[in-house]
Amino acid sequence: MDHPRISGTARRQHGLITRRQALELGGTEQSIRTLINTGRWERTRRGVFAVGAAPDTWERQVMAACLAAGPGVVASHRTAARLWELVPRSGRIQLLAGANRQIRLAGIEVHRSALLPAADATSIRGIPVSTTARTIADLSPTQDSDTIGAWIDRCLRARQLHLLELRSCVALLAGPGRGDLADLRNLLAKRLPGYDPGDSDLEIRALTILEAAGLPAPVQQHRVRRPNGRWAYLDLAYPDHQIGIELDGWEFHSQRGAFDKDRDRRNDLTLLGWRIYQFTSSTTDRSLVATIRSALTADCGQ
Repeated sequence: MDHPRISGTARRQHGLITRRQALELGGTEQSIRTLINTGRWERTRRGVFAVGAAPDTWERQVMAACLAAGPGVVASHRTAARLWELVPRSGRIQLLAGANRQIRLAGIEVHRSALLPAADATSIRGIPVSTTARTIADLSPTQDSDTIGAWIDRCLRARQLHLLELRSCVALLAGPGRGDLADLRNLLAKRLPGYDPGDSDLEIRALTILEAAGLPAPVQQHRVRRPNGRWAYLDLAYPDHQIGIELDGWEFHSQRGAFDKDRDRRNDLTLLGWRIYQFTSSTTDRSLVATIRSALTADCGQ
């Protein structure tokens, strides 16, 4: 049996097809049995088959679990976080289904919720998955606030999340007496309209450290016109003092061209009277605070 529609559907599903889909697309029970017996199809889960020689990737395993669970079920929790590239590993595959669904799949952790609107579901590379907002909300009770805050900022930078979407999700899930979303609500309260997630986790870390030390809040992504007319952007800056803070590491300048351009940019800023202080992820909190406090104090004393 060689049905183009079946092959096309399987390609869109990481090489997988369900029995129901195959039958709806023109296959028969006999042809399915023949394909399995001849090794052209392989049963991956009950009612789910691998078509051809598609590699057995982790994503295919997640897709197989979603197909076996049926419509309306999505990859969720740490599985969703891995699909969104928030975590590198995820452990056992986790799914989210409606409260009225009874799903039992070997090796799969199935969560059920009476609150699973269509707006909380999307897809990544064809795999049904909870949105970033729902994923963060579902995981927040088991994560520390620094981790959740970093996830929020990363998704905002990647334009995978809108704060209003996350606020709506929290409002939906945080019923009376629910205290497990308190940290997430506090993180949202700090991210008022106009909040800038910065260009990196290091930038947010530096802002948090400076604020905790009682230092004035610097301006994010401050731009300075260079002598050649182009703009230079500083990660953080105190424009009134002409103090700039650069937050990066060697990985950002691993190519010689980028390295040279950065030095030209740095020279231009120096000629304009800016003092630039550079920090990396290995810089300690104490060193960052001490350096910037001394720079601000020295400028005020001039």
